[in-house]
Amino acid sequence: MQNSQNIFNKFISKTFTENEINKVSFKNLDNDYSKICFSMLLKTFTSHPDANLARQFLEENQNHSFNKFLMKFKNKNVNDFERLANKENLWSIFSPTAITGSIDPKSFKNKILEKRILKKLKKPKNSIQIPHKEILFLSNILITIPEDYKSNNIPLNLQSRIKPFLSKNQNYWYDHPIPIDAFDHENEILYGLRYLDKALNIEFTRGNLKNNEKISLILSLSVTHKGLEEIAFDYVKNKIREKLNLKFINIFLFDENRTSKIIKMLFPKHKNYEKLFGVNGNYGRHYTFLKYALILWNKVINKSFKYSFKIDLDQVFDQNFLIRMSRMSIFEIFKNQKYWGGAGIDFEERLVDLGMLAGGLVNKGETHKNYLIPDVKRPIKKTFFSTISSKRVFCPDWSHALSTEAEILNEKENIHRVHVTGGTTGITLNALEKWAPFTPSFIHRAEDQAFIISSLNKNEFLSHIHAPYLIMRHDKLDFAKRTVTNAKLGKEIGNLERILLFSYYSKCRNFDFDLIKGHLWPYTSSFIQKFPEILLYFILLIDGISKSEEFLHDASIRLKRTQNFCNVKLEDQFKLEKEFWKNFILRTNKILDVKSSLREIIYSSQIIK
Repeated sequence: MQNSQNIFNKFISKTFTENEINKVSFKNLDNDYSKICFSMLLKTFTSHPDANLARQFLEENQNHSFNKFLMKFKNKNVNDFERLANKENLWSIFSPTAITGSIDPKSFKNKILEKRILKKLKKPKNSIQIPHKEILFLSNILITIPEDYKSNNIPLNLQSRIKPFLSKNQNYWYDHPIPIDAFDHENEILYGLRYLDKALNIEFTRGNLKNNEKISLILSLSVTHKGLEEIAFDYVKNKIREKLNLKFINIFLFDENRTSKIIKMLFPKHKNYEKLFGVNGNYGRHYTFLKYALILWNKVINKSFKYSFKIDLDQVFDQNFLIRMSRMSIFEIFKNQKYWGGAGIDFEERLVDLGMLAGGLVNKGETHKNYLIPDVKRPIKKTFFSTISSKRVFCPDWSHALSTEAEILNEKENIHRVHVTGGTTGITLNALEKWAPFTPSFIHRAEDQAFIISSLNKNEFLSHIHAPYLIMRHDKLDFAKRTVTNAKLGKEIGNLERILLFSYYSKCRNFDFDLIKGHLWPYTSSFIQKFPEILLYFILLIDGISKSEEFLHDASIRLKRTQNFCNVKLEDQFKLEKEFWKNFILRTNKILDVKSSLREIIYSSQIIK
């Protein structure tokens, strides 16, 4: 244990100077959780004026739940901690991409592209001719209880139905769910659908849509509280019908109740499958459900649908921008995808199935220029060293920004994509049926980037072909700052959970850990760590000085629960889900016995015709 403390002292003394630590006063910290973090740091900086006070506080609080939690993470495997002793600093262990990316960004971007460039590209047998008849469009909606139960924004017909939820505990957490008392001007549903319909009107004026022709859009509807499903369904349905006059969109809305009916119809004897197919809970559930909705559509509704494309409703197709940049509207860009569904060879001579498609994002306010500006900005070096922050330990910011620049803004279609966003991604029916890919239901963040892990192997893998100029405009901060701000705490904790989940997921016996980490380099691989608990220990310890008691308490509870799941249940859960999606494909290829019943369920979800 003493050796571990010596190693800790070495790393902390190389991460922060004595002058920096001396600027922090123990007495100014406003909660015991932060005081525990600072007291642990002062084990290294023993000349600090508050060192004795901190030592005494730590002795008095050695049985504090947060102190025990931190020590458990540090000492999960003491040998792991000691294996790091010969490393130079914490960045070199946990964020080597931050070092190389910040020193030479240009070379770093070139290295990314070297890994992504494809040769011997092959076109698929068929390509998209009529987008609205061949592409099933997808998106997701997240709904939560009102922030103010007395708000006049709550629809009259829901006010009595929503009151019982005032005393109910929350079951599921999302980044920025829409509260039922949201103002219309900040409602993501109304915003996204209104702009989507406007974009489709451009297709009508360009002759790509005729009178009475519409796209089919599936919306998954996830809620934060069990039992809120039907209230949320009525809320969304009525909002759309009352506030919008959509001309070009058929909308189908699927909540947990409706997805449950579907899976019971397909697998009446497998009750455990209900937990794997649905829209509530971790993001992996609704993300994978939306992907597999294409199979249902093809088998039950219309065989002409062989592609799907997911958008986010805080993003819009800025047709004027697209036409100015590419001379094509969004439908014309889809028809121009020569290699979606094709194949290629990567830099390691592996066969790449290009059954998926990926576009990119730009921020609102940056579409007036005649070149693409990345929506993720490079970090500013000096800000990392202006405060005591865990960015000096773990900093995926550089790889995030540079992979965005290298992949998403590329103007050629000869690369495959590893870094993708939740919206602006597509998949073919053939890819689903061949690979049965999925994001596990335990993945709560970066569900889009986790999707490809399930189909990785050394000889051939499924990937996204890059679609130049398939760009959506990201407007979230322009109209919904309040919901983003309210969700900040939960999102930060979700990013910490992501380190545990991605690291343990990549260590499943079915996988080659080094293959996955290398394939997902540089950004997603940042969250795949050999020693995830030790990294989280340092992050919480350092950032804990300035965090609220609420944050640190909630983080410790959630991370303890996540760690237990990773150690006890994750691998078995992955195996179950892998089996399930293969069985789902087999079952939907023999669907005649329930086809009419499934059609009834699907059409019962239609809220706009």
